Amino acid sequence: MQVNSVLITGTTSGLGRALLEHYATAGVKVIAVNRRRVAELEAGHPHVRFECLDVRSPKDVEALVRGLAASGDLPDVFILNAGINRLDNDETFDLPAFREVVETNLYGVVNFIAPLTALPSSGERHVVAINSMVTYAGNPYSLGYQTSKRALTTCFGVWSNMYDGTELVFKQVILGPVQTSIYTMDEKLPGWMSRFRALSSASLDSTVRAISRFARSRRKTLIHPPRALAVFGALRLARRLVPGFFQGRRTLDGRPRRKQPGPRPGSDGR
Repeated sequence: MQVNSVLITGTTSGLGRALLEHYATAGVKVIAVNRRRVAELEAGHPHVRFECLDVRSPKDVEALVRGLAASGDLPDVFILNAGINRLDNDETFDLPAFREVVETNLYGVVNFIAPLTALPSSGERHVVAINSMVTYAGNPYSLGYQTSKRALTTCFGVWSNMYDGTELVFKQVILGPVQTSIYTMDEKLPGWMSRFRALSSASLDSTVRAISRFARSRRKTLIHPPRALAVFGALRLARRLVPGFFQGRRTLDGRPRRKQPGPRPGSDGR
């Protein structure tokens, strides 16, 4: 598939910005959708069409998609990349933070689907969701992120089957950590975990190239880098085998959490 035009959400920083620069440099028509305007970014890419809207608003997203279709500018590829993360695993459940993450990461993608499926046939469209390895092994420091990404996997799995053989091709990229300028979570994790996490990391350039190749194909899933799946699988196994592995960061009264001992050898654990 030859990509002539692409819509990318969340291009103000990180992977989204790198994807914008990759496609713009290659002469592909780019529509960048962001929640805020960045003058420096827009000035540096005068040929990119920038749209300012909140992907959490279904009305705004529908108006954009219908407007693009009416003007004949509906892109070949939608890369739905916009997403946020929060370290929200404390027992003091912060509902607003959880809701913001889920609404952005899940509904910010889902909102594009209804207007796309309602349009008359106008050629093949590839809808690419940027997903995460937490689909396979949850991030122990982020409740909202894990919930939203697992739900996104389910949605795209269903749509991939439902629309198989039609003009809409649903596919998802399952990423390990990507080394970008906002790759900051290591500052909040124990040193051993940061080193372990680095094993599953991918460079920004390799990730952009992989997504670009994937967007041109009819494949349904891309895991990048492949070694990340083994690393996250090891983390999942460790959580099953070691009692108290990846506990919450503090108790309800704000004190550090004590490590909970496992059952004594030979006991029934009660």
